[in-house]
Amino acid sequence: MSELSAKDQTLLTNTLHETGVFVTCGLETPNIMVTHWGALGTFWGRDVFILPIRSCKYSYQIVTKSKSFALNVPTRDMRTEISLCDTLSGLKCNKFETLGLHPKRARGIDAYILGECGLIVECKTVAVISPENIEQQVEGLISSKRPHTLFVGEISDAYRLK
Repeated sequence: MSELSAKDQTLLTNTLHETGVFVTCGLETPNIMVTHWGALGTFWGRDVFILPIRSCKYSYQIVTKSKSFALNVPTRDMRTEISLCDTLSGLKCNKFETLGLHPKRARGIDAYILGECGLIVECKTVAVISPENIEQQVEGLISSKRPHTLFVGEISDAYRLK
């Protein structure tokens, strides 16, 4: 595994919260989504990223089947593409084409990555936590109308594109 440097961890976390990060998944039916939140850390002695996805999303089906996903962190301003990606459904269009993005084959997972992004973090799912298994300690913390499943992805590779 290529570890995330402290600089790359900061870039991922800051970009996640400031503009969002592209998430790519799948080979046969590839898709792109955007996440604006998640968690980077260590669980069970493994470096992981916890990715929340609603079960109604197309990416949910793909990540569930492929058991992997890639975080694609822009190193240039891609706010327009991120905003547009948030409004499109991968069931209705090819987001790569619609957004003018160039897919490349991921190095170690069954997915494509975005050639336009400078930092790539490949993850293999090691655990899935369904909304029913999350015990809410704070009233209203988890929306029952739009619950998320948490995909715990072990970071299997992290690298920069030139």
